[in-house]
Amino acid sequence: MITDGKYRHTYTATASDITPLYMLTPNAMLMYFQDSFARLMTSHRLAAFDIVKQHRMWVITEVQIDVQPTVTYWSEDFTVELWVSELTSLRIYCDFRIVRKDNEQLMASGTSQWNILNLDTKRLEKTDFLADKLTVVPTTASHKKVRFPKPQSFDMLMEHRPTRLDLDFNFHVSNRSYVSLALLTMPDEVLSSQALASLTVHWLHETYLDDTLTCRMSRTDDGGYLHTLTNSEGVVVCELMSRWQPQPEIPEVSEVLNRDL
Repeated sequence: MITDGKYRHTYTATASDITPLYMLTPNAMLMYFQDSFARLMTSHRLAAFDIVKQHRMWVITEVQIDVQPTVTYWSEDFTVELWVSELTSLRIYCDFRIVRKDNEQLMASGTSQWNILNLDTKRLEKTDFLADKLTVVPTTASHKKVRFPKPQSFDMLMEHRPTRLDLDFNFHVSNRSYVSLALLTMPDEVLSSQALASLTVHWLHETYLDDTLTCRMSRTDDGGYLHTLTNSEGVVVCELMSRWQPQPEIPEVSEVLNRDL
């Protein structure tokens, strides 16, 4: 449903979408946000399967997400609200909110950057052909690129050889796989006492099935965690900054079991 230029779609949380603290997983937030983007573009005949006929492809290059410690139970409905907030000559910015359907309580919010790639030239396409199809709803969210510090050392290193489970329908490693791998480098003492507060991701290069990804995690001076992923040639393919907050009180199991379905 589109109202005043904003697209809204309601989903139902499954067991795999929820952390032990009854919060949406980072993978779920990314998945449902990107699904809403695809649905919005489909409504304008600009989906991936539409523009591929013009030898074009959507590419997501950045996302920033602020996470609220909002409880989400299995089978609970939540709504993703998404809108195009800025259209430049080469970039499309989409902002989004994820809220509980019953009371509109905020679960997460953020902004993202998209480009259109020409499949023949591998260059970015101008976005002028989108101007008369997409409604721009300006917001106060900053679209200024977040600059990550250059790590001088690392606290954790992990290697991963992508499997077919990591691939998307373009046979590239899925953008969500990079995020999942990066967060595996978080120290156990952080994961046992804190919950994710924010996530900023820069996707820089594609990788494939026969590649080897190396993720290095470094603590930053301001309390964040920088995760840098490189391919077999040592080229940085993805950078991610995660920040964490004290864990909310874990709900009693009875609160889950007594829900009316």
